Formats: sequence, structure tokens, C-alpha cells
Amino acid sequence: LAPGQNVAEQLIERRQTSPKKQVKSVLSEILPSRLADALCAELGLDRSLADTGNKALNSLGNRVHQWQIVPTGTEGYRTAEVTLGGVDTDGLSSKTMESANAKGLYFIGEVVDVTGWLGGYNFQWAWSSAWAAATAISGANN
Repeated sequence: LAPGQNVAEQLIERRQTSPKKQVKSVLSEILPSRLADALCAELGLDRSLADTGNKALNSLGNRVHQWQIVPTGTEGYRTAEVTLGGVDTDGLSSKTMESANAKGLYFIGEVVDVTGWLGGYNFQWAWSSAWAAATAISGANN
């Protein structure tokens, strides 16, 4: 999360200018507030910046940058189907699938709000959007 930013460094710098602000309040300026609240609760950082040392802020920064989603299970193919909803296409580049709001963040396949008929259309969308993103990423790294 927070690509291109050093969250710990930002929090440490903000401690100098706004020591009375809550850690989660400042983190909410970087991440969605519910996520900031959850991360601070998980690390026991329900306090002000002034009351939080560098070690704790570095741990929080590492937690943000190394955040992972771990699936807890699946219902398998028995209940699998295409649904609608997801990331709004208005917020994505149609050529690269990159987010307009977070440079370096790409969305592909069924996570994007694109719906097709059954019979391979959604597979084609998944493959095509992945190709567009991969081409953009590999071009940026050359």
C-alpha cells in the first residue's frame, strides 16, 4: 500500500509539526480511514504521535508497505460465477489499466467493473486487461 511513499518517514515528520494528532488520524490522510483505524488497532497505536516512538512508527510503516491479503478458503467451482461491480473504469486508463488516483497501481480482470456474457467473454477481458497492464509495466521498466 502507499506506493512511492515512505509512511514511517511521513508520520515521524508530522510528529514534529502536529504532535497531538492521533496516529490513525494522520495515517487516514494516506490510507482510507477504516483501514488506518484497523492497522492502528492491530498494532496498539491508539494514541498521539507525541506518545509514539520511531520504532512503533517504523513498524506501522512496514505493516503498510508489506500488507498482504491471505485468502481463508474457497467454495470451489460449485458456486463460482461472474458477478458485477468492482473498480470503476472511469478511474482507470483504458490503455494501461493503471489507476488515475494511485500511479503504479493496476487493476485487471473481474476486479474491474466490466460485465460480459458467459461463454468466454470474461476470460477474454481478463486476458486482454492483463496484457495491457503487463505491457505498460514492462514498458515503464525498460
